[in-house]
Amino acid sequence: MKNQTKNQTKNQTKKQCIPRVMLGIMLCVCCMNGCGKETGENGFGISVQNENAEKIADLDYTLVADEEIPQELMDRIAAVQNQELRLTYSEGEFLYIVRGYGEQPRGSSIQLLELYETNEGIVCRTQLVGGGKTDDDATTRANPYIVVKLPCDGQNVVFE
Repeated sequence: MKNQTKNQTKNQTKKQCIPRVMLGIMLCVCCMNGCGKETGENGFGISVQNENAEKIADLDYTLVADEEIPQELMDRIAAVQNQELRLTYSEGEFLYIVRGYGEQPRGSSIQLLELYETNEGIVCRTQLVGGGKTDDDATTRANPYIVVKLPCDGQNVVFE
């Protein structure tokens, strides 16, 4: 009788573990599925990086003022602007590339060094400049970001 109870307990434990393992596998697949050039229904994309890409051509772009940023993208920027930002967003015929460096000393800004096409996608190279000495006073802190707009062609964006 004891052996039968032990076997039943082992079978119940195995039955409980199988759904947990399946859930873990499904979560891994879902996370890996986002690593590509696809843009979701909400227009936001995932960026990837490949250091072996060769430059094909410089791209024409527009630096976008806050009042010209689509509201959905502006909401996303506002939600995470205290963190380092690397976002892409597509709306209609345009791709928006957002780069931010999180909280920085007031006076900091972001310089777009290069924006060019490679065989792997678009490379966006930026640099944080200025700022002065760091201070813990919140009035001397800022969250600079830059938004670049260019014609959308469904390519990956690489941030450097």
